[in-house]
Amino acid sequence: MNVVAIRTAGIYIPLVTGTLSVLGSGSILYSIWARRSTKLKDPQHRILGMMSIFDVLYSLNKALMFLTYPSGLGVPTFGNDATCALQGFFTQFGYAAGSYNLVLSLYYFLIINKGMKKEVFARRWEKVLHGIVVICHLSFAIIGVSIGLFN
Repeated sequence: MNVVAIRTAGIYIPLVTGTLSVLGSGSILYSIWARRSTKLKDPQHRILGMMSIFDVLYSLNKALMFLTYPSGLGVPTFGNDATCALQGFFTQFGYAAGSYNLVLSLYYFLIINKGMKKEVFARRWEKVLHGIVVICHLSFAIIGVSIGLFN
């Protein structure tokens, strides 16, 4: 297989996988939003909603990679250094979805294994964990762009 074919596949396969992921996470967000009067009262659904938001950001970024990937590498792409940095920012920021998986696991551990009440988790832990995840990943993304890590 030649190099151009491999690069082309590497750029265009995420268009399919990213689109499918956006559809999956979008359906979770729709489900939460459609019943928001009850579901947004539960920490589990708020955490899952944030995980889905970050997954949509990450997956859209991957699905549209062919638009932001720098041109001139022998494959049909349309980007430049600025769009490459933008792609790197959203990729790094989108990794927060994985951190929200950790938050959801911690939630289940505390609720199921330790017998903590949902209200106690929401009062003591939830805001702090949301803050840590968002601030850390936003900081990583900003620092990555500022030091030219993504070009």
